Amino acid sequence: MSLPLTHAGMTDRCLRLAKIIADELVRRQKPDGDFVLPDFYGKAFACALWSGLDRDQYHRQIDRAQIALQREIPDKTYHREFIEYALLSMPGMSAAARRAILKNARNQNPDVANWQILQLRNRQAKNSGAFSRLSASLHRCFIRMRYWRSNLFLDRPGCFSAQYHAFCAALLSQSASRNDQALARKATHLIATLCQNHGYANLAGRGAGQSFGAVCAFYVLLKYGFHDAADAVLYRIEDAMLNAATLPLNLLAPCAVPENPGPTNRLTPGWYGYNRHDDYLAFGGYWLLQAAGLSPETPQSTPTNHPHQSRMLFTTTSAHYDAQMLLSGARIFDVTPSPVIVSGKGSGAMLLFPPTGGEQDQPSLYVPATIPLPATRDGTAARFITATCQSDRRVVVTFQLAGTTGQRIIDFDDTEIRIADSCDECLSPKPDLLRVLATADAKLTRVSDTELSIAQAGIRLMCDHPIVVDDNDAITVAGPAQRITAPKTNNATLIIGWENGQND
Repeated sequence: MSLPLTHAGMTDRCLRLAKIIADELVRRQKPDGDFVLPDFYGKAFACALWSGLDRDQYHRQIDRAQIALQREIPDKTYHREFIEYALLSMPGMSAAARRAILKNARNQNPDVANWQILQLRNRQAKNSGAFSRLSASLHRCFIRMRYWRSNLFLDRPGCFSAQYHAFCAALLSQSASRNDQALARKATHLIATLCQNHGYANLAGRGAGQSFGAVCAFYVLLKYGFHDAADAVLYRIEDAMLNAATLPLNLLAPCAVPENPGPTNRLTPGWYGYNRHDDYLAFGGYWLLQAAGLSPETPQSTPTNHPHQSRMLFTTTSAHYDAQMLLSGARIFDVTPSPVIVSGKGSGAMLLFPPTGGEQDQPSLYVPATIPLPATRDGTAARFITATCQSDRRVVVTFQLAGTTGQRIIDFDDTEIRIADSCDECLSPKPDLLRVLATADAKLTRVSDTELSIAQAGIRLMCDHPIVVDDNDAITVAGPAQRITAPKTNNATLIIGWENGQND
């Protein structure tokens, strides 16, 4: 018999994790106050974590970290907004001590929602004069107009990220402003819809799968009473920490930190060039500690059978699976050419089709071959053009291949998902269609030339054309994958079916 789920039980669990992370940061700190790997804001968040837990116990580590922060010379990569936010979270830290660290560094001020909201929160924390309140009010209006759409925060204009949506919600949930709190609460309803009870908090957009978004999602879910969804996210965090012996930067591929983590290392899939292990480790510990101090909230039910459809985001759910798609965005990691599919429910759910796309501004694992769209026979992948939600059960993706326009129609039914690709008949030689990426953890068994099965999940994958499976350059945010292709054809339909009574 399982124990009842309580707010106190979850706060105890996340306090325990925060302490584990705090002690790991102690071990990772060098005598000069820096960490063993480079960081942008890890030292500042470590100070906030250590101070919040026990300033007396960690005073040596805090002093060393602050000296190291004072040594830093601000440059174009200086994360002032993040560092200042962490320093303002430290009880008893004087304005003079903060100035000694921040010097005269300017805010980065990128056109990115979470950075803008960090600026707003920092301004709110520092000043209470009439001019400051007016400035904060104007900034809040700018943020709302530029980044808020119905019930979601944009990452950048025209782009959505579940990770940074959760961070924006967490930041505003700490504001004393009722308007900010109202936005945070609305944003949390979407997070609960995305999480359901499987606990994968951030599978859509930039930073998919990363601990940064998971801890923020957990914080607001717990704060606003979505206990089932919060517990599911916390389970994923705990499970990843158990497997990696640390809080891994990417919860979908938990492992110990290698010597050279980054976007080209196959041991660290899903990393971007700006990711730093100690930044995310300290950040995660900080938010887990914040969650441990939350007061109980009236429990809320996780939204079920309420799909979300907009011009940007599509979600749907059935008794067998949950699926998400991003329909528009600027970069390949901002869109989902094939659906992200979670098969099953609860802690036993499997990420069947993981998020795809990744670092594009420097060398990375995410070469064109990793895009789950049709390709010509020489390996040139199609280019995503647009996707539209035609109903609560259908998404149509348009792509360009070899100068022609093709289409992918995805239909979501209760027990199956159909992915139908079609290309111009004039293409010669005929292209390779589908090229969808299933997780390497799914044990694909061939039944026939046109059929595969995943016995442990009760799933069958059937195509109207012979299909091949390969793992060449097949990698997703979750790591190694298996590519399912219908070669040399202009039309192909793949049906992913769940057998009755399986995976419920």
